[in-house]
Amino acid sequence: MKGPSASSSGGDFSEVTDPAAIALLLRERPRRVLAAFLSGETTVSAAARQTGLDLRVVHRDVGALTRAGLLRVARLERRAGRPVKHYQPSANAYFVDHLNTPAADLEELSSPSALRTYHLFHHAADREFSRALRESGRRWGWRLYATPEPPGYHMTQGSPADRRVSALQEWQGPAARMLQGFPVFRLTDEQARELQRDLIALMRKGEAYEQANAGEGHPFLLPVGIAPLTEEEAAGLHR
Repeated sequence: MKGPSASSSGGDFSEVTDPAAIALLLRERPRRVLAAFLSGETTVSAAARQTGLDLRVVHRDVGALTRAGLLRVARLERRAGRPVKHYQPSANAYFVDHLNTPAADLEELSSPSALRTYHLFHHAADREFSRALRESGRRWGWRLYATPEPPGYHMTQGSPADRRVSALQEWQGPAARMLQGFPVFRLTDEQARELQRDLIALMRKGEAYEQANAGEGHPFLLPVGIAPLTEEEAAGLHR
């Protein structure tokens, strides 16, 4: 493992290049165990309590993290005549270059986590929408109708009693505490950057609300994003 080779406002990052250490950092459970030590030296039993993991599992992971150079013994404390090891991380922040991972590209590296998050969002959004729909007593389903703009039709969800207008123009569905949509727009690069700034501002607004609430309220997932498509990808969304 190298010494610090990159920096941020929070301090230096120690770049991890050892394959065994990288493999541990890319696995969720050993990463959780290591995170329990990042705030300062602690024991295996304390890390087990913090993570909620079985003590034997944490003990094995701590051994692997120590052999990989990510943890080290800081000191020994005598308790009831027995030495208890206190561990500390070899650095307070780590960096793994994606080129040093087994992933073929960034998509392969980030896809599992992204897919879990998107699956959770769709599950939560559908649950909330179903609740609101039941309470509204409305009929709901797929609607197909012709439009003057390409591709010549709309396939949308809605009520048969709703007007034929886009949800962006007028929302006619039940009042649910959720929103999801995947609109495709033709934008200039500057317009795309402006929308990106707007989305960042939206996330900051949510963060400010959470800080002001001081633990009150309910958890809400706010997925945001914008990405350029190829012409073929955009056309495929209408097939």
